[in-house]
Amino acid sequence: MTQPVILAAIILCLPISAFIVQIFFGRFLPRQGDFVPTGAMGVAFLLALKLFFVDLLIGGGLEASSWEVEWMTMGTPGAEGSWFVTFGIAVDNLTVIMLLVVTGVSFLVHVYSTGYMQGEDRYNRFFAFLALFSFSMLGLILCNNLLFMFIFWELVGVCSYFLIGFYFQKDSAANASKKAFITNRVGDLGFFIALMIILKVVGSLAIADVFESVQAGVWTSGLLTAAGICLFFGPIGKSAQFPLHVWLPDAMEGPTPVSALIHAATMVAAGVYLVARMFPFFAGPGFWEGDFFHSVPLMVVALVGGFTALFAATIAVAQDDIKKVLAYSTISQLGFMVLAIGCGAWTAGLFHLFTHAFFKALLFLGSGSVIHAVHTNDMKEMGGLRKKMPITFVTFLIGTLAISGFPFLFSGFYSKEAVLTQALAFANYKGGFLAYLPFVFAALAAGITAFYMFRIVFMTFLGKPRNEEKHSHAHESPLTMSAPLMLLAVVSVVSGGFSFLMGSHKWFEDRTETIFEPYGYTAASLAEPEDPLRVASLAPVSFSGEHASSGSVAADFEHAHHAAHTPTMIISILIAFSGMGLSWMFFGSNGPFRNYQVKGILARYQKVLVNLYYVDHFYSKVFVGSIMALRIVCSMFDKYVVDGIVNFFGWLGKSLGRVVGVIDHQGVDGTVRGTGAIFLYWGKSLRQIQTGRLPDYLFASVVLLAVLFVGFLFFL
Repeated sequence: MTQPVILAAIILCLPISAFIVQIFFGRFLPRQGDFVPTGAMGVAFLLALKLFFVDLLIGGGLEASSWEVEWMTMGTPGAEGSWFVTFGIAVDNLTVIMLLVVTGVSFLVHVYSTGYMQGEDRYNRFFAFLALFSFSMLGLILCNNLLFMFIFWELVGVCSYFLIGFYFQKDSAANASKKAFITNRVGDLGFFIALMIILKVVGSLAIADVFESVQAGVWTSGLLTAAGICLFFGPIGKSAQFPLHVWLPDAMEGPTPVSALIHAATMVAAGVYLVARMFPFFAGPGFWEGDFFHSVPLMVVALVGGFTALFAATIAVAQDDIKKVLAYSTISQLGFMVLAIGCGAWTAGLFHLFTHAFFKALLFLGSGSVIHAVHTNDMKEMGGLRKKMPITFVTFLIGTLAISGFPFLFSGFYSKEAVLTQALAFANYKGGFLAYLPFVFAALAAGITAFYMFRIVFMTFLGKPRNEEKHSHAHESPLTMSAPLMLLAVVSVVSGGFSFLMGSHKWFEDRTETIFEPYGYTAASLAEPEDPLRVASLAPVSFSGEHASSGSVAADFEHAHHAAHTPTMIISILIAFSGMGLSWMFFGSNGPFRNYQVKGILARYQKVLVNLYYVDHFYSKVFVGSIMALRIVCSMFDKYVVDGIVNFFGWLGKSLGRVVGVIDHQGVDGTVRGTGAIFLYWGKSLRQIQTGRLPDYLFASVVLLAVLFVGFLFFL
């Protein structure tokens, strides 16, 4: 094994080892053993930092390497139709980036939890579940086989169920955990169907074999489209895309550190990671020629992601629960990532995943710090916390500026600009109404994001306190909680690469556009040297030299992408400032529309937003209601049909038993008793003949002889 593979294996083993120790012995250790998983994730984070900075950044990237061992064989080895499954660890540039994200956020959440969860019941179990989740997520990003990816995928879902329902004594938390688990199973059914189709066509679930089969033209277009759409159902559930987004807001019933770990940076990113990792499968055979424009699955991915981004952003505007706003913000940002990949920009989607992981974890942990101080989630009871909680305020503001796309300094600007540029280039090149929808969705969602995020800042930290009692008791969080906030705030700035100051931030593109080279793809940068703000070409384009051949799909799309870059950057800046300005106008202390009352059509639309577009209501009435109605039908069927049949045969058996009883008692037993009675009667009667007197015996003898004589005469 190569050194990166060894380090990756150690990183994978650390959290599962910590889980085993914590779940069995944690309650007997000092501090209930919280230092065991925290220390394990700290070591894992240091190893991931080594891979990231030394091998990825300074070293210019890793050469893909892997290790695998045969797990099981189906059928007779070597015989036709037999196949075997291997468990393998694959390490490349994307893997290292994801290792840094998962271990980094997980470690900071562990540290934060030592302060936030102190004194909670089942404290040791909470840290055990965090460690198990970290192991599951690390396994998902490291394995090189779809079967094991699915296994870890399901294990992530189980851990989410445990953590969302950690306060299971609360009905809302218990129901939220069940809702999350069941909703994800709906998406996972599509994932499983896709695996069965792949196994039938390819005969293997190794990712390399799947890509080779697509490149070799083994698939029919219809079957490849069906398998791609089915596979995408898994990310729709896990990454909370419409229409399976409904579980994520309810998941806020879990502890705030859970929201930061699972629902901001890692679990929900699993779906985006899967789509990016399997991009050649979604793109089809045209991927190797640089043409993904005719891929139906990718078009579905782009439209679903774009619609989700706008849909969730509009809902976030009308929420007053600070964690609910961030939950719908997460759904919206995940839509950005999915949209980018659907438009062919796997590196843009992954870049936004990378930056979003840090500033959204910062925002969730910042909201937890606020909740910890004022003991409420309702922003209408907050306000004026800036001076009470200066560290939380500054760090939360940094996270808000990052997610809003404040230009040039914060990481979110560059990753969002990359997504919007690709979406516009895709639309300009492909043409047509559907092709422009992802860009329109993303542009509107970006502006709304800046609006509702600054709404949180104005309502929570600025202005006058709305609840004097809660404000008077508010205080800054302890160092165990504020230190992760400060570190995440720094990363929220630098994760974009200081592109404006350094003149380029192609580091992410250069190290992720090559992840498919082992499968026959030749990556090449489309950025011009004189274009310092160019984020990434992000399109699967294959070059034979310095420039693409004239008239090729790759060259045409390159021109479209360069043409879209400058307008998109201008649009991104205008959108960010417009959202911030509108937010100040409505929620700022001196805003001209601060006391504006929503009326008329807008009031009715606000009611729709507050009720989440009635999607949850629809599911409750149609699906849950149908299940409840079916339950009643099944209950009636059981009571009147199944039980009726059983009761009928019971009655019939009982009646027949009575008849048989009568026959047995009166017939069989009567015959036996009658025969006995007859013999008893005659026995008693004949017994009287034996009197013991000689005259009686002589008389009987004479009578008998007379009878015999008469009978003899008669028959003679």
